[in-house]
Amino acid sequence: MSKKEIKAIKSEIKARKEKVAKQKDKIAKLKKSLKKKSAK
Repeated sequence: MSKKEIKAIKSEIKARKEKVAKQKDKIAKLKKSLKKKSAK
């Protein structure tokens, strides 16, 4: 593998990790808002 390919793979992995982190954050926020709604 060339350095270019390795760089591309690393940035792809980073992008995926960021996407997953954002989704987890979204889910956490949704759960919090659901708890608030059910508390009423």
